[in-house]
Formats: sequence, C-alpha cells, structure tokens
Amino acid sequence: MRNSLIRRPSPAMIVACLALGLSLVGGSYAAAMVLPRGSVGTAQLRNGAVTAAKLRQGAVTNSRLGTNSVTSSKVRNGTLLRSDFRPGQLGSGDGTGTQGPPGPAGPAGPPGVSGLQRIDAATGAGSAGSKSVIATCPSGKHVIGGGARVTGSGANRVSIVENFPDSDGVHWNARAAEVVPTSSGWQLQAYALCATVGS
Repeated sequence: MRNSLIRRPSPAMIVACLALGLSLVGGSYAAAMVLPRGSVGTAQLRNGAVTAAKLRQGAVTNSRLGTNSVTSSKVRNGTLLRSDFRPGQLGSGDGTGTQGPPGPAGPAGPPGVSGLQRIDAATGAGSAGSKSVIATCPSGKHVIGGGARVTGSGANRVSIVENFPDSDGVHWNARAAEVVPTSSGWQLQAYALCATVGS
C-alpha cells in the first residue's frame, strides 16, 4: 500500500486566495475604516441623493430646519390649514367676495295700503258740558289712524275723554267734556286717516 502524498499549495496560490477574499469583503471594511463618523456632509452628497423615501418617518423636525429654509415655493398648495397659523397671522380680508347666485323668491308680503286720505269733522264752537264728533271714511276705505283736539278760548277748561276708531273700521270717534264749567266757547275736532287696504 502506497502512502498518499499531500501537496502543499504554492505561494502564488496563497496570494491569489487572499486577494479574492479581500476583494469580496474588503470593500465595506475599507469604507468603514476610511470614513470617520461625521465626515459625510452636505458637500459630499450628490444632488437628489437623499429622497423622501430614504428619510425615516418624523426624522425631519423643526429643530433640524434652518431659519427660513421652508419657503412658500416649497409648500404644496392646499396643505396648510387655518389652525397651522398663529392668531393674527391671517388677515381678515376686505369683506368683499364674489356674488353668489340669486336665492329663491320669498313669500308674498301682506296686503299694501294705498290712497291715503285725511277726513276731518268738528263740532260747533259754543260752550257745552260735553261734545262728541265722528270722522267717517269714504266708501271703500278704512280707518288706519286718527286723532282729536280741542280749540277755542275755553279749550283750557276742557279734556278729551274719548278718542278711538270704531269697531266697524270706517269711523273715528271723539268726545270731550268741560272739566271746569266755562262760558267761553270751544270746539272739538276729530280726524280720520283713511286708505284702501289690499286684500
């Protein structure tokens, strides 16, 4: 039985194997050894190399942004809300806007009033304990107001005791009486405000 001979690798084979091993794992090792911490800054980064997909969620905070680094051109339209601004930062506007479309027609209003007319009536001017007078609206019109007054030299001794529209809606009634008896003459006048009221 013959003894098997074990051949030793040649020096060239050893060098070749070492070179192959270093080429496979040496790149990352060399990079770690050559680049110290903090040596890669903005100047060493190619434009566009750091994209949004390469940033960890929440990694970019206010403290990491330079003053005025975020300008209007860098903010997407419609992303800011009123709550994103401090009180007073947003103006109130000039109060003018575009006119909206016309609204629907409203309900019909109450009947109108037309043909306003004043009707006067008066008693005689003599002295009497009591006097009454009625102002009457013309046909087709109704009382919408009225009043009364006392005139003459004895008026300061007289008081108006009734001054009201009648329930029929076409008469204004007035009555006055002497508070202090007097021989001086006085006169009671009444007027009615009459108008056609739409139905």
